[in-house]
Amino acid sequence: MPLALRSINAYLIEGSSGYSLVDTGMHTKEAEAALRAALAEAGIAIEDVRHVFVTHLHPDHIGMAGTLELTGAEIVMHGPELENATRMWSGDHSMIDETYAWFERHGMPADVDAGMRESWLEIGRSVDAIEHVTSVSDGEDVDLGGRRVRLKWTPGHTDYHAVLVDGAERVLFSGDHVLPRITSNVGLYPFSRDDPLGDFLEALRAARNLPVTLVLPAHGDPFGDLPGRVDQILAHHEDRLRATLDALGDAERDAYAVCRTLFPVLRSAHEERFALAETLAHLRYLERRGNVRQVEGHPVRWTRA
Repeated sequence: MPLALRSINAYLIEGSSGYSLVDTGMHTKEAEAALRAALAEAGIAIEDVRHVFVTHLHPDHIGMAGTLELTGAEIVMHGPELENATRMWSGDHSMIDETYAWFERHGMPADVDAGMRESWLEIGRSVDAIEHVTSVSDGEDVDLGGRRVRLKWTPGHTDYHAVLVDGAERVLFSGDHVLPRITSNVGLYPFSRDDPLGDFLEALRAARNLPVTLVLPAHGDPFGDLPGRVDQILAHHEDRLRATLDALGDAERDAYAVCRTLFPVLRSAHEERFALAETLAHLRYLERRGNVRQVEGHPVRWTRA
């Protein structure tokens, strides 16, 4: 990937009735070449992939799904996430424009905000158009070429992010919900559910005791200790919530000022977006629990309650 996070794992699954993929990668020339080469190394062609499950709408997960659809694969997603993906990558850019106005309201400087919008539009060019997607509901089984796995809704990283639980093999395809070395970005946007961080922490606790012995994450190496990793991520966000309160101090500050205290080094427009959205998610979490409150104005400011 042409980002600080250099790669994504696309999992190839062999079932009794064919091959499937979980997630696809962004659609760049380099990524498509890497995918085709890896499939060839496994002794199959891209046309042999019959099913593709996409965990969520981000470009590194959904980007090449349209290419795989054209080569004959069925594309499968959690239904509500599919609805958001359709809107996110539509030609009218409405969600991107809403975010531009939202960030300006929360203190992001105009030049940074404009760069954020342009970089988001640019990365959207790495997302294929898809003609048809099979919609699956929370708790429903998904057929991966003869392997039956269960879809589990895990909101937070996106509103309707979903993982797959292979009960027979005791394997979790965790997408970006649980990662081995880094923590998923959880951001608050104008189109988000009310409390994304609250959703994420609740979903983490619900996933902690899934009956699995192997976790296959979208980034980083597979790992075994799901409860231990969940506990680490929960502790990390407790630390970040305390740091958010410390960054707010006793003054009224806008979210971008808090963000730059929490994230003093931001190297790209993408990192600016992720940092402000994550700061807003932590402030919203604290607000919903009575620790901070918003002070209306332009920009909106936050203060301890």
